[in-house]
Amino acid sequence: MKIVFRNFDNSYYDKVCEFLIELSKDDRKHINWNWARWEWMFFHPDFNSDLMDKIGLWYCNDEIVGITTYDHYFGEAFFAAKQGYRELEKDILEYAIDTFSNEKGLGIAVNDADTHTLDLLRSKKFVKNDQTENVLELELENVSLDYITPEGITMKSLNIKNDLYKHQKLLWKAFDHEGHVPVDEITIHKQQKMLSAANLNPFLHIVAENEEGEYVAYCGLWYSQKTDYAYVEPVCTIPEYRHKGLGKAVVLEALKRSCSLGAKKAYVISDNSFYKSIGFHQHSHYTFYWHNI
Repeated sequence: MKIVFRNFDNSYYDKVCEFLIELSKDDRKHINWNWARWEWMFFHPDFNSDLMDKIGLWYCNDEIVGITTYDHYFGEAFFAAKQGYRELEKDILEYAIDTFSNEKGLGIAVNDADTHTLDLLRSKKFVKNDQTENVLELELENVSLDYITPEGITMKSLNIKNDLYKHQKLLWKAFDHEGHVPVDEITIHKQQKMLSAANLNPFLHIVAENEEGEYVAYCGLWYSQKTDYAYVEPVCTIPEYRHKGLGKAVVLEALKRSCSLGAKKAYVISDNSFYKSIGFHQHSHYTFYWHNI
């Protein structure tokens, strides 16, 4: 068994997606780093693409069997190896520490039930941190995906080509930014990048539009027919339209559409009661462990 290390470049993008799909096919302990989170991060305007050649890939017979990547920028990382290649994990972790640490060190989120990885981190002097991540799960066949559309609101697919400015305005207002909505060339280019994700399906990205043609709520949903699950990211509503059921409506419409394409489950990284009111329930909890330089 010959293992070959390679630094990431764009030609490996789809291979990483396939690796992450396979990684969570049967064992969902790494579901917090599924293929859709990778894609959402990779095309996010805050992702530091200048560093991406530092992402490490371990190959066996032209197949990725191990990976480590930073999360948007150095200081946080993810690492994993396929079943049957656990002996690589020590080398992968050492590479992550050496490569992705910043001036504060390196944080890695670990499934609380993953005692093997916890033991490995502790052996490398990682210590528990207060930061956590929570993953909720929804079995789509066990809940009603019906909803009531408020008067004057239309549910529709995000128009990626023509409505960049409307989507930018929605995100700016919905995430409570102050001041005028930036519509300069650099900002809109970043918006284009985010919506150019390789596997983004506009059919699953749902906006609520008012009678004036303004986007007032949004749910992004990611689904690959190579999996049985959809991934929710992000969900938002502009302030003046909150508490009207619009957030729930866009999520349920997106989930209904993913169900029509074959999705059986959905995941979201959150512990918010909003998702629990829809029917999401606890799946797994992750705690950050920190390695100080």
